Parts: sequence; structure tokens; C-alpha cells
Amino acid sequence: MSHEETFYVLSGRLQLTIGGESAELGAGDAAVAPAASELAVANTTDQPAHMWVTTRAELSATMADGSTITPPWAH
Repeated sequence: MSHEETFYVLSGRLQLTIGGESAELGAGDAAVAPAASELAVANTTDQPAHMWVTTRAELSATMADGSTITPPWAH
């Protein structure tokens, strides 16, 4: 990721891994991923989960396959 991202879990449970460190997050929990960190998000339950993600404009990220994405909302 080119910029810091902040994650806030609205509902459900998610496993968030930032820079190789994992944590189970539930509704009301938040986490911050520094720029250039490796990130993975997984729903390890059979229930839906929702989270709010914030970052600054011009975010880009390199995916595991080496491709780079820039979400349309990041412009």
C-alpha cells in the first residue's frame, strides 16, 4: 500500500494481518496499517462482516500476484 489505511469493523468478525501480525477484530475494533505494510483480511466465520476503510487519495497497492491496483475512489 502506498499510504496508511485505517480499518473499523462495523459488524461481524474479521482476521486482519498487518506486516505478519494477526488479530481477530470484532464490531467496534479498529486497526491501522502503515504505508508499505503487507495486509490480508479474512472472514474466518460463516457470518457476514462489514468494515469501514479510510485512506488518503492516490492510494495504490501491489497484489500478491505482482499486479498494482488503484481503486477508482482513490483519485
